[in-house]
Amino acid sequence: MNRKIILLLGVLVLTGCSKETVKENNNPNPDQPFVSNDGKLSAAESKFIDGSILEIKGQLDEAIGKYIEAARIDPQPGIYYSIAKNYYRLNKLPSSLSYAKKAVSGDSGNVEYRTLLATIYSASHLEDSSAFQYNKIIGLDSANVAAYFNLAQLDEPKRPSESIKLYKKVIEIVGPEWNVLVKLIDLNERMGNIGETIKMVEELLKLNPSDLMLQKALIDAYLKTKDFDRAMLKVTEAMMSFPDDVNLIELKGKILIEKGNWEGASDEFLKLTQSTEINYESKIRMGTAFFLAAEKDSNNIKLAKKIFRAIDKDTSDWQVKAYLGEIGIREKKDSLAIEYFKKAAELAEWNAQVWIRLGGLLFDTRKYKEAISYLSKASVKFPNDFAVNLIYGLALSQENDFLTAKTVLKNALNINPNDVTALSALGYSLNQLKENEEALIHLQKALSLDPNNLQVISITALIYESKKEYRISDSLYTRALAIDSTNALILNNYSYSFAERGINLEKALAMSRKAVDAEPKNASYLDTIGWIYFRLGQLGEARKEIEKALTFEEKNATMLDHLGDIYSKLGQKIKSKEYWQKAFDIDASKTEIKMKIEKGEL
Repeated sequence: MNRKIILLLGVLVLTGCSKETVKENNNPNPDQPFVSNDGKLSAAESKFIDGSILEIKGQLDEAIGKYIEAARIDPQPGIYYSIAKNYYRLNKLPSSLSYAKKAVSGDSGNVEYRTLLATIYSASHLEDSSAFQYNKIIGLDSANVAAYFNLAQLDEPKRPSESIKLYKKVIEIVGPEWNVLVKLIDLNERMGNIGETIKMVEELLKLNPSDLMLQKALIDAYLKTKDFDRAMLKVTEAMMSFPDDVNLIELKGKILIEKGNWEGASDEFLKLTQSTEINYESKIRMGTAFFLAAEKDSNNIKLAKKIFRAIDKDTSDWQVKAYLGEIGIREKKDSLAIEYFKKAAELAEWNAQVWIRLGGLLFDTRKYKEAISYLSKASVKFPNDFAVNLIYGLALSQENDFLTAKTVLKNALNINPNDVTALSALGYSLNQLKENEEALIHLQKALSLDPNNLQVISITALIYESKKEYRISDSLYTRALAIDSTNALILNNYSYSFAERGINLEKALAMSRKAVDAEPKNASYLDTIGWIYFRLGQLGEARKEIEKALTFEEKNATMLDHLGDIYSKLGQKIKSKEYWQKAFDIDASKTEIKMKIEKGEL
């Protein structure tokens, strides 16, 4: 190219002196220019020359003083221009602006004067005034490249479309200038004109085909237009020259993902996990992409695991542990998941969500003691976190620590008063503490919020049953079965209620069988059907079912008591007393068991 653009306008206007600093006076004597009868012009020129010398030496304040003296003698636009130019150099914008206006006023057709004025307006953040001057300059000189370029820069923030037109005008005048094409790429990208962006990048690549940044920009643009074949062709071509460039590897991985080749993409991303040039956040982002992709294709969870395990080798960050924990859950490796979440909790003690995930996982896998151990610590760290208190309270309830559960669940309800699960759990804990009236308050509130909640209906029915208000409890069980006739919990509880009262035993047996069929390893359900058989006098079946129940829950006082009753009916007094004693050792509050032990029979 035979022409270059000056990007910073100051270079044009702030170096050297104007060639038209003083006007000719058509003096007939060319050997003595600027000499008049009164000597005024020669004095102005003398001051101006002194100012120019001082300016060259860098003594700008002194130079301005001389220029001002010259202007007082002969107020010419060129002298005003020199004053304005040097005030601008000193960053004294108000003074610079004042003299620049005088220069333009004195010679409105001078492009150099207007260019300085436009520059000062721009530096003063008076963009509209600056743009006005550049438009005037273009009116005076339609091929003024700097004016088009600077006006385009001013238009970029608010009028990007106009800015694009102006940059294109520059290219018309000077050809495919690098800096202008870069500007056009940026603007078209901002406005979503990806097609135009591609054209501009391709033009720049013609100027410099080996430029890696341009190649990456073009690949990225192809990606955005979903032209994956061209993107892959270009990235493959670029990697022949730059095989280890991490950005190209990442782009190739993205293209493979878009083409549905997740396994191929994982191979590329695994390379990046070993690179010190890729920051940790980018590595996490790669693994996350595969983790999220597992929602559509479960095979991708294995690829996500590969990436996170590779990252895990070089970091002790909690996020990687948490992701590996989540992957463990999806792979149904709960023990492994728990270990990862334990490590994550150690590394991120401040992160409530990690503690909640760990506590919830321990609860779901029925590791209630461990859940209590971790969540007791979490409740101290996060006393006002609802989920921490809720899961902690539920775990305590499962471990029969109803007194502590009551306190913790009340705290959960102080945070979220309308949570049905918390209301239900508190109601159950209060029931176990024989605080039934308060329990009913919470359970009735839960039912008002969720009338079809079977768990709440079941607990409420149990309380009315314990109060021997069977009309209400039976109506609640009937209502629950109308909602879901296959619900194992309701079937079990209703049938047990009949067994305890010794009524409707055949109906109770049919319901209990359905519950056991649904959950054959549920100790409570096995105990219920065994107890119904006992009531029916089928002692062999009763013993078989309750002994099976005790293999799943060997320290249950109620089941041991029931087995003692069966052996008593079978006439095996020693065995019956043995089981009653075990039951009483577990729960000394059951005074009726003590009486049976003392009597030696039912």
